Amino acid sequence: MGLFALLNRLFHHGPAWLTFLVMGLAAAGLALCSFNLLFLFQANYHLLFTYGAMAAFDGGLLQFIELTAWGYLAIACYVVAEGCLEGLLTRIRRAQL
Repeated sequence: MGLFALLNRLFHHGPAWLTFLVMGLAAAGLALCSFNLLFLFQANYHLLFTYGAMAAFDGGLLQFIELTAWGYLAIACYVVAEGCLEGLLTRIRRAQL
């Protein structure tokens, strides 16, 4: 529950400049994690299905697991960036009232 409380504080109750800074860092993390990820998945798929078990035992399976972890990290960065954006937009809407 501590992570959700921290994210809620960051998105809605923390200083706007900090939310904006974290949003930029999350967007940069998303870009770094997802850069060329599709092509790496395609190459790994081709390797595993061309050479089968030999490629899997030589590190192809481990590489697939690592690529999957990078994908989930990219999704987490996206969620944080979108949460920050929603928090900032909510503050702007409240300020207009």
